[in-house]
Amino acid sequence: MRVSSAIRSDNAFVMDIYCLNADGSLFDAALFSSVAAFKHLETPLVSVGDDGRVFTVGGIEGKTKFELVNREKRKLTLGNIPYSLTCALHKDSVLADPNSEEESIIETSVTIVVDSSDCLLSVQKLGGAVASMGTIKECISLAKERRRMLLEILTGSFEMMEVDQTE
Repeated sequence: MRVSSAIRSDNAFVMDIYCLNADGSLFDAALFSSVAAFKHLETPLVSVGDDGRVFTVGGIEGKTKFELVNREKRKLTLGNIPYSLTCALHKDSVLADPNSEEESIIETSVTIVVDSSDCLLSVQKLGGAVASMGTIKECISLAKERRRMLLEILTGSFEMMEVDQTE
C-alpha cells in the first residue's frame, strides 16, 4: 500500500497494520484506517540529548533541560486522500463491499481507488471473467459515492474527538 504518495512532508512514516478480524474487503479497511491514523497524527516535541539520541518531550515545553528541536506539535498535512471500494462481480451483478462469505463465492472482484477530488487512482481486477466497461464504470460510480460517505465519517469522527493534550 503506498499511503506515502498522499503525504507531503520531509518525514517518512511507516505503519504496520495487523488484522484482528478479516470479514471482507480487507484492503479497503486497511487503507481507510491508515488514512484516519495519518490524519490524526501529530509530530511530538523532541529534543536531542548530550549523547546525540533523539527523545520525545512530554508536558510543557519549558520543563526540559535540552533545547527543543521543534517548538510546537504539528499535524500532518495530507494532500489528496485515497479512498477505495471493492466490488464483487458475480454474473451480471455488482455487490459493493462484500463480506468474507460473499467473497468466497464470487467469480471475481474489482477494487477501485479514487482520491479526495474523485480522480481515479487505481483499478485492480484479479482473475475471473472479463468485466464489461459498463460494469467497471458502475464500480467507479459506487466508489465515488463511497468516498463521499467515508469523508463524512472521517470528518465527523475528528470533530467529535476531543483529545486532552495536557499532561
